[in-house]
Amino acid sequence: MNRCLSCHEPILIEISWSDLFTPRRQSSLCSECQDSLQIIRHDSICTICSRPLKEQTFACNDCLVWSEDPVYHDVLHQNRSLYVYNESLKELIKRFKYDRDYAIASCFSDRLTDALKIMQPYDLLVPIPIHEAKKMERTFNQTEALLEKANLPYQTFLSRMDNPGVSQAKKGKQERHSTLNPFFTLETFQHKTIILIDDLYTTGTTIRHAAYTLKQAGAGKVSSITIGR
Repeated sequence: MNRCLSCHEPILIEISWSDLFTPRRQSSLCSECQDSLQIIRHDSICTICSRPLKEQTFACNDCLVWSEDPVYHDVLHQNRSLYVYNESLKELIKRFKYDRDYAIASCFSDRLTDALKIMQPYDLLVPIPIHEAKKMERTFNQTEALLEKANLPYQTFLSRMDNPGVSQAKKGKQERHSTLNPFFTLETFQHKTIILIDDLYTTGTTIRHAAYTLKQAGAGKVSSITIGR
């Protein structure tokens, strides 16, 4: 019997006749833990960054500020986030990234796959890289793990060169906005449509830095998907 990766209780499944002909995908979370994750409804968001709002809005205040940035104003086509960053998701992400629980990535596979179907067509999936020192510490890159667990092919066309001792999670909003772009690539993309994958969208700085780097290397439309927002 499968156990929930969050609470470790057995996952109870009601078998129906349809399961005899089309086996359902095995869930990594029990229904209670799945329900504790708040899905972002895409009929009441900022259409650029997926910030949850009372009604659908073309651009939230943060995206309006980005639209006036002389460098990064048009590098990101759109971001789609899957869940609100509530306490349940925060705990899962903590275990995933900092407690090195690689299996947690499978909790998001179905929703990630479904989101990518909606965002087709695209040419490449590119995970946001982490510094090599952090990768050695955590033993894996969490964004690559998300794609691997979902059996989605990806390309590691981005590298980063920033200080591994300075965590983005510990920076304030203004400090994040003023951070130098840490990404570089040795590839050329010839107008390819690219989707970036990351675990969280906070201020949008990381995603836009990565998108800018890809656009400078010839990419066409660059969008992103994150697990939390």
